[in-house]
Amino acid sequence: MAPHSTRLLKNGTDNMLSKQLWEEAWNEYTKDVDLSTLRVGGRATKDYPNKEDASFWNIAGPQWVQSYVEWRQVNKNWKIWKTPEGVPAIELGIIPEFAGVPVKMVIDRVFDVDGQLVVVDLKTSQRTPDSSLQLGFYRAGLKKVFGVDINYGNYWMARQSGTGQMEDLTKYSTEMIDYFVEKFDKARLAGIFLPNTNNCNRCGLTEHCSFTSKKEKR
Repeated sequence: MAPHSTRLLKNGTDNMLSKQLWEEAWNEYTKDVDLSTLRVGGRATKDYPNKEDASFWNIAGPQWVQSYVEWRQVNKNWKIWKTPEGVPAIELGIIPEFAGVPVKMVIDRVFDVDGQLVVVDLKTSQRTPDSSLQLGFYRAGLKKVFGVDINYGNYWMARQSGTGQMEDLTKYSTEMIDYFVEKFDKARLAGIFLPNTNNCNRCGLTEHCSFTSKKEKR
């Protein structure tokens, strides 16, 4: 068999496996969900007139899985970190406490990159988040639970098939996260929720908001 034929066969097998992995995950997470009741995101296009509905996800999803597999194959020095108990840091669930409040976290990945730990969140959104605060929370949580120092974080963006610029997380001290959680919990208990009017199109609570730009579309 010619080398290029072998490569095509391997790619075809990989694509089939990615599709299978996607379908297994999709079926598991949607088996008890009425998809007709869910809000559909994205924009209507010629290819997807119903925006990013289930058909979109079942086409794009396997492609994103394959992109992640290929990214891992290329970046062999990005190795999955294991906790002191030997648990691989893949969708790692922890519940650290900040300011006396338990905070549930599910951390997509923690990698060991040439001896440096990097916390990574996997995203399927169009835009890379402007803030690294989510990664900062993970840094502080991992420090609380496992006593490890993580200085860097990143977002793996499915639509870009890779990571962006490395984020310096050293500014997110435990004291800072304690402060954020304490103030948020006080506001929550007092029923104070300030609207963020910059993300109305992506918010599922606009029907309860007096300031949303989508108000006229209710």
